[in-house]
Amino acid sequence: MIRSIMLAAAVFAFTTAVAHAQDKGSLNPEPLPPLAHPNDPGTPAKQLFGRKVTPVPLSARAIGTYNRGCLAGAVALPINGKTWQVMRLSRDRNWGHPDLIAFLERLADKVPKVAGWPGLLVGDIAQPRGGPMLTGHASHQIGLDADIWLTPMPKRELTREEREDMMANMVVA
Repeated sequence: MIRSIMLAAAVFAFTTAVAHAQDKGSLNPEPLPPLAHPNDPGTPAKQLFGRKVTPVPLSARAIGTYNRGCLAGAVALPINGKTWQVMRLSRDRNWGHPDLIAFLERLADKVPKVAGWPGLLVGDIAQPRGGPMLTGHASHQIGLDADIWLTPMPKRELTREEREDMMANMVVA
């Protein structure tokens, strides 16, 4: 079961945006400047969603489709767990539907027992309100999919720099 979930996650991640998922992050991300005309209907949605740093305080709900939607009531996967670590912290893409976050925590707990890995490295999930991203994925907009790296988690906590610079194992060439 876990192997098929990991395989499905890997196939999905590699078929949607291979290069962007591997882009390195930034140790000192600059805050985005305010939009000159945020209410202009011509403002791209990715500019609006990319500037939100908190979830919408509503009941959890995925709205739309994985590549054309948004997310209400998101929760963050904590950046460190006993059996997971979040990568690319500068992206602030560790948000998801509460059911997905709970699933990831349960899956990460099973990985050491079933696969012998110390834990999972988790890449992009979604932004605090989902929606289109300024860079990278066209998917991950409704908080129901996550990138799980096919690289075993080290037996120590990675530094912020390592989380931004480390590359996932490429299994598709």
